[in-house]
Amino acid sequence: MSDDGTPVLSLEDVEVHFEDKPGLLEFGDETEVVRAVDGVSIDVMENDVVTLVGESGCGKTTLGKTAIGLQRPTGGSVKYRGHDIWDIRDGNSDADITWRDVRTSLQIIHQDPGSSLNPNRRIQTILAEPLKQVRPDLGRTEKRERILSLLERVGMNPAPDFADRYPHQLSGGEQQRVALSRALLMNPDVILADEAISAVDVSLRVEMMDLMLELQAEFDTSFIFISHDLSNARYFTAHADGQIGVMYLGELAEIGPAEEIVNSPKHPYTNVLRWATPDLSLQQTGEIPMRKIDVPDPVDPPSGCRFHTRCPEAREACQTEHPPTYSDDRHHVACFRENEDHDYWESPKLTD
Repeated sequence: MSDDGTPVLSLEDVEVHFEDKPGLLEFGDETEVVRAVDGVSIDVMENDVVTLVGESGCGKTTLGKTAIGLQRPTGGSVKYRGHDIWDIRDGNSDADITWRDVRTSLQIIHQDPGSSLNPNRRIQTILAEPLKQVRPDLGRTEKRERILSLLERVGMNPAPDFADRYPHQLSGGEQQRVALSRALLMNPDVILADEAISAVDVSLRVEMMDLMLELQAEFDTSFIFISHDLSNARYFTAHADGQIGVMYLGELAEIGPAEEIVNSPKHPYTNVLRWATPDLSLQQTGEIPMRKIDVPDPVDPPSGCRFHTRCPEAREACQTEHPPTYSDDRHHVACFRENEDHDYWESPKLTD
């Protein structure tokens, strides 16, 4: 945490809505709006880990890219060290921070490292590019020494051999280590790891997460870690005393410490994710705790609580009223079941 307690990143009521216009073979001219992210607030502190989990299409990647300035929000604000990054981008801020400072400080490791590495350049040249931006004073020999040192640190030995290879000569895991190295060379405050271990063999995923956590401590950075796998989210977040945020249809259903989210979930959707993750070793039995399998259309999400169409605990009150966020220390959840006095308890249960 910074000296004044200001988050490195602060997202407040962030919205990202996309217009989905009819295609050439579709009739009509009505534009539909996809609510990819809808009113999400999250703080990322110094040396923090915030993990976002949820089904495909829930908005976690869009939220992550919005957090690091790769996607402009259509509502709400994204602040870097207390300053709105888009005010900085547009020249409407008096902050002593430039857009280049923002882009340098907020980095990304893509899900597919191969597509983010120039296939026509050697690893040495690829990693030299960020050093030109942050350390233009370094000579050619000093740059190579720094690159080789970092390649050794991420487990790519012998480093000179890997430095002279092209991306296609590396495995998926080795490409991901290069992508991690490139991000770290920028000395970032926050790294978005977007499904960063999905290209790694299952047997190497824990090793990769351990490496990222070790480097986090060494480089004094924070991670926004995106995963569809709750067991990976638990491992990565718990080892850093971070938080897991559970997303559903563009909203944050629940966020809290890893072990509380896994062992004592407060939102029914979180319980679904827990049930569907056998690697958690929670001895889940019985049928899936959900009334329906199909995810609603994000263009036309359900009224009230967006999960009510699938939730086994839903009542009529959930159809009309959107639940606020109830907080208990570091654990926050958007569900009426956290309020003993709410009309939810008196309303009839929904049935299929």
